[in-house]
Amino acid sequence: MLYNEYITNIGLMNSGTSSNRLNEMFTDFVDYVDSFYGQNDPLYPLEKNGQPLSRVDIYEAVYEYLQLCSDESETLCTWGDGDSLDRERVRDILLNQFNYTHKEDK
Repeated sequence: MLYNEYITNIGLMNSGTSSNRLNEMFTDFVDYVDSFYGQNDPLYPLEKNGQPLSRVDIYEAVYEYLQLCSDESETLCTWGDGDSLDRERVRDILLNQFNYTHKEDK
């Protein structure tokens, strides 16, 4: 393999998508989840112990979700390229595993 081909291929993961692009997709999805449930004027704010949903917890919940999607024995979980079903499944992880609740209107 030529050196230039090797250098070009280093940045690719098994999916054929560059790691930079995967990072962008991951961050975009976290931003999408945050816009619905997070701190910056969310449509459906979540909270835990009176505190708004943190981005750290969103990242962790997305990671949990992606782990489920990559589990071949998990037949009910498929990655939909960050669509609304993916967002809602991450929300469910935040509610059920991270103990967030829907913020009550005051």
